Amino acid sequence: MTKRMIGPFEVGDRIGVGGMGIVYRATYTKNGAEVALKILSPDVSDSEGLQKRFEREISILKKLQHPSIVRYYGGGKFGAQRFYAMELIAGGSLEDYLKLKGKLPWEEALDMTMQIAKALEHAHEAGIVHRDLKPANLLLTKDMQIKLTDFGIARDTTATALTAAGKTVGTYAYMAPEQIRGKPPVDKKTDLYAMGCVLFEMISGETPFQSDNQGEMLMMHLQEEPVRITSLVPQCPIFVEDLIFHLLEKDPQERPYDALALQVEIEEVRGKITQQRSIAAETMAGMTGGGGGGKGIEELKAALGKKKKKKKKDNSPIYERAWFLGSCLAVLLGFIIWTCLPWGEDRLLAEADRLMKLNSTVDHVRARDDFLKLLLTRYPEGKHAAHAQAMVIDVDKEETMTKMRARNRLKQPPANEAEQQFLNAEKFRDFGDHVTALRKFNAIVELFKSHAEYRNYVLLAEDEAGKIKAKFGTDSLSAFLSKRLRDAETARQSGKLSEAESIWTSIKALYEDNAEATVHVAYARKRLRDEDPGPAPWLEEKPPEQPGESGGTGTAND
Repeated sequence: MTKRMIGPFEVGDRIGVGGMGIVYRATYTKNGAEVALKILSPDVSDSEGLQKRFEREISILKKLQHPSIVRYYGGGKFGAQRFYAMELIAGGSLEDYLKLKGKLPWEEALDMTMQIAKALEHAHEAGIVHRDLKPANLLLTKDMQIKLTDFGIARDTTATALTAAGKTVGTYAYMAPEQIRGKPPVDKKTDLYAMGCVLFEMISGETPFQSDNQGEMLMMHLQEEPVRITSLVPQCPIFVEDLIFHLLEKDPQERPYDALALQVEIEEVRGKITQQRSIAAETMAGMTGGGGGGKGIEELKAALGKKKKKKKKDNSPIYERAWFLGSCLAVLLGFIIWTCLPWGEDRLLAEADRLMKLNSTVDHVRARDDFLKLLLTRYPEGKHAAHAQAMVIDVDKEETMTKMRARNRLKQPPANEAEQQFLNAEKFRDFGDHVTALRKFNAIVELFKSHAEYRNYVLLAEDEAGKIKAKFGTDSLSAFLSKRLRDAETARQSGKLSEAESIWTSIKALYEDNAEATVHVAYARKRLRDEDPGPAPWLEEKPPEQPGESGGTGTAND
């Protein structure tokens, strides 16, 4: 039987069907590698719109290179058929896995959520919003690694839109309210809502909202609150439930700021659960010890068993109840204020100032996005424009720094080369070497100042360089390293060997490739090997010239 060929690929069994294409197992004939081959369905090949969307999916996959996203290999056109090849994932989908297992332990669900969050972070950083996150689009390798796939309806925020404004796309069971309404615009927080639906389903075995009627299900997403997951799975920790409810907030502004913030929240949830278990274990150990432990347990049971008195039910018509009348009045007053008193420049700035005084980057970002940018749009030449612009820049820098710290905390690689260089400069600053740190921060400014996408790193580097210049003198690198080696010798002689070894190790690691520090690195290396280091570098250095000597003026250059 003749094998079907598409370009250099020998087509095998069908393994999946999507809205636009059919996915086949295929073999790349040039090297025998197995791939997944997605082919645009013949019945839609004549649709110009779907052809453009297929090409958009290819362009999106080319942008994304991440361990938790299906890898793109290449594509093209064979006759009238468009196709592309991608990584073949042998373990099936999360949907298949859930059908087999029913539901997952919350620990496993959190592990998978962390992987998905990392994939979303990478996509969102590239300007891609998936818009159809669901178990069927999450593939599993044999070692249970997640692979996000099917970017067929993904939105590339850096490209021209292919979906008409206000049009709903996605899968009903996982759709965020703004995705259903078509406003506010679908963005990265839309994927986080879907992530909440997926996490809910992994733990409970069912989606947050269920109905045979699609319209009814959409209204549930818009208006109803999901059932508490702890009522379905009592062993699920309350902290996990809180995380799910945070993701499922109707208002996008109330959800986690982004996929990186979600990763931080997952780590915090794990920490809280560990702490809670530790406290519970200590408590039970104390209660079951000698001296009335049994009585303590009985008292605890009695306390937990007490029921609160129920309030008498109000049977009056709902429109006569005080809370209903009060709510109506509040809504009416709010509507009058909103329509009759539009926010002016002063009010926008005042609200931004209020949020900026709160000790949270999320609140500062809200101040920027909801009020400062609106102020600058409405009043570009207004009396507060310059101040608002300065505040926007400060929030931009704070947001970049917060994300950088979060990535570092989660042991993730830097987001880009500028971030890598900034973190490297910080190592020297933290070691106390303001000479090298200043050089490196200045180098960041020179290297990246013409690249708009690295603007915040340039501004942060300028800030750090300014602080160093204002605080420190003009010691040479050699003088600084000699001082640190003297500190190490003092520590060694005082019996603080670990402190001395820390300094020697840092000098060896940080200055291995620095020609200016050759002598100091050699000295540190010998000390670490417990060898005689020879003459101390500081004994061979000339003392710095004092002001007034040799006709000097005492003025130093930076």
